[in-house]
Amino acid sequence: MSSEKTFLNYYQKLNSAQKEAVDTIDGPVMVIAGPGTGKTQILTLRIANILRQTDTPPEQILALTFTISGVYSMRRRLVEIIGSAGYRVNITTFHSFCNYIIQNFPEEFPGIIGANQATTVDQIVILSEIIDRLSLSILKPYGDTFYYLKPALAEIARLKRENILPVDWRKIIIQSRKEFESIPDRFYDKGPFKGKMKGKYQDEEKALQKNEELVQIYDEYEKSLRARRFYDFSDMIIFVIKRLENNNDLLLRLQEEYQYILADEHQDANGSQNRLLELLANFHDQPNLFIVGDTKQAIFQFQGASLDNFNYFIRLWPSAKKIALTHNYRSSQLILDSSYSLISQSLENQTDGFIRLSAGLSIVDEKIKFYEFSQTEYEYRWLAQMINQKLSTGVTPGEIAVLYRNNKDVVSILPFLEKAGISAVVESDQDILADPEIAKLI
Repeated sequence: MSSEKTFLNYYQKLNSAQKEAVDTIDGPVMVIAGPGTGKTQILTLRIANILRQTDTPPEQILALTFTISGVYSMRRRLVEIIGSAGYRVNITTFHSFCNYIIQNFPEEFPGIIGANQATTVDQIVILSEIIDRLSLSILKPYGDTFYYLKPALAEIARLKRENILPVDWRKIIIQSRKEFESIPDRFYDKGPFKGKMKGKYQDEEKALQKNEELVQIYDEYEKSLRARRFYDFSDMIIFVIKRLENNNDLLLRLQEEYQYILADEHQDANGSQNRLLELLANFHDQPNLFIVGDTKQAIFQFQGASLDNFNYFIRLWPSAKKIALTHNYRSSQLILDSSYSLISQSLENQTDGFIRLSAGLSIVDEKIKFYEFSQTEYEYRWLAQMINQKLSTGVTPGEIAVLYRNNKDVVSILPFLEKAGISAVVESDQDILADPEIAKLI
C-alpha cells in the first residue's frame, strides 16, 4: 500500500477533533489530550500531513518527547505510515537533542566537551566534601553532618530542571530576605514575649536560612563539577539554553534548520525544556509549534512538571489554537467518570482546563469493587485466593494483572502467590540492593 493510501486509511478513522489537530499544520497549536485519546497517533499523522502538504524536508521536522520508548513508538508508527522518510525526521528526547547540539557544535561548548557525566556516586562525593568544608548552621546538623546531603542534591536537580542557576537562585533569595525583613509585625511588641519573633515567622526565617545555605552549596557544587571536568544530567539542557541565549548566530542556525517543532507529553516538561522550546520557536510571531499533553497528569508535578506548562504556552502565544481530545479508546465510561470524579474532588479549585472524557469504544461496564482489610497480610492472602478463584473458572493467567504502588511492594506480594501455586511475571524493575540476601552479602 502506498504511503498516501496508508495515511488516508488512518486519517479516515479519526474523530473530528483528531482530524482538526492533524489538519492544523501551521502556527502554534496546543492539544489537551487525556489518556487513551490517541496522542501519539495524531502526532505521527500530523508529521505525515506536513510532508504531504508542504515542501518541507523530513530533516526540518523536530519531534521531542521524554523517553526512549516514546521515541521508538513514534518512529515505528511514522515509518509505518510514510515509509523510509520516517527515519529522516528528527524524533528524539530533549536530552538527546541537546547532546546532539553539543556534539555538532563543540567549539560553542568548551566547558562541557571532553568532560564526563557525573554518576550519583560522584555527586555524593562532591557534595560530601562541600558540606564538610563549608561553615553551615542548619544544613550541617551536629551529630549527622550529611543528614541534608540527599535533599540538597534533589533540590539542586529541581532548580536545574527549572533553569535556575546559582546566580538566579541567589537573587531570588536576596529578594525574599528583603521582603521578609520588611514585614512589620514579625515580633511581639508587648507581653512576656516582647521582642521575640512570632512562631509562624520563625518557620519562614528557618526556611530562608536553609535556602541561603543551599545556594552556597549549589554554587560550590557547580564550581567543583567544572574543576573536575564533570557535568550532570541536567547540565546538557542548561548549557544549550545559555549558549542559545548568548549566541544569536547559533540560535538562528537551529531556527532555520527546524521549521516544524512538535512536543509530546508536554505535561512532563519543566522550566528548562519550556525555555528550550521557546528559544527554538521564537523566530516567528506565530511559530509552527505543536504541543500535546494531559492537564490531569500535570497536576502531580512529575519531573518538575505542572499545569503552568500549558499556561506558559498560552502566555507566549495567546492566539494559539486550542484543541481538546475528549474520546478515550482505552477504558469504559465508568472508569473515565470515576477517575474524573476522584481527581476533581482531590484537587479543589485546580480543575480549570480539565476535560471530561467519553468512551469511544463500547465496553461492558462492571461496578468497581472496594475491599478493606485490617492487615496487609490479609490483603495479600485474599489476593491469592481471588486469583485462584478466577483461574478455576477458566480465566487465563495472561488476563490477570496485579497493580501496586511502589516496585518494592511486589516483594511482599510474591510469597503469597508462590504459596498458592500461582506463577507470576514481574514487569517492574527491582532494586537489587533492597533484596534481603544481597543486603546480607554486602
